Amino acid sequence: MKKHLEKAIIIENRSLTASIYHLVLKAPDISKEARPGQFVMVRISDGLIPLLRRPFSFFRIRKDEGIVEIAYRLVGKGTMALSRKKEGEELDLLGPLGNGFRLPPAEVKTVWVLAGGIGIASVMSLIEEIRLKRPDVHLVLYYGAKSSSDFLSISELSRLCSEVKYSTDDGSFGFCGSVLGCAVNDCEASKVLPSYLYACGPPVMLAHVAKWALQHNIPSQFSLESLMGCGVGACLGCAIPKKNELSNSPSYVHVCFEGPVFSPDVIKWEQYL
Repeated sequence: MKKHLEKAIIIENRSLTASIYHLVLKAPDISKEARPGQFVMVRISDGLIPLLRRPFSFFRIRKDEGIVEIAYRLVGKGTMALSRKKEGEELDLLGPLGNGFRLPPAEVKTVWVLAGGIGIASVMSLIEEIRLKRPDVHLVLYYGAKSSSDFLSISELSRLCSEVKYSTDDGSFGFCGSVLGCAVNDCEASKVLPSYLYACGPPVMLAHVAKWALQHNIPSQFSLESLMGCGVGACLGCAIPKKNELSNSPSYVHVCFEGPVFSPDVIKWEQYL
């Protein structure tokens, strides 16, 4: 897949919650190649702070309009600087990068998507693509957050998904507890497992979801986040341990180059627990 270095024009950059922003960019070259689950590396400043580009997954991809959208959480100097960018300014993008999500096999009728916190930013474009290309699929989203004020796009998710199940750590909205706890509760009540599963969220959440999916042999795809320096597999900054049952020697995968989407049996999840 062709990668582009493109000057994107900011169409909109506004806060959705106290800590999450929504960035809309005119980037025709990147948008026509982009797929759900892939990402772009964004140069936020021409100065030294931040020095390196920052990775952001595609929240939405609007190919017909040449637009990509990003949802990002304020976590440091880089994202704080990004939040101050205004409509009409340019941003230097490199992408699309990485291996994105694959659509479920044709025989799959029930798909569950588990999203924790800002993990919704990676699966939103996947949900839109599944709804567009597999309208027959019963699509259930389990969306977890710390509190009710952290959720994004509630009305749109209800339109796209067959069902949306919310959970919060503080019990302020939906199920009180983890997103996996909510999903497992439903499984135990219905005695039915999903025929396919996608997940994105904090590493510890993904580790628990992966353990559960592997125990029940549920075909799955997981999107991982990691610190990245280059986004193209050159700096090795995003290397994480992988399972290697044939050798005692450590081996690694690179989230930027071989991911960010992986089958759960590839990753050594113990590192996150």
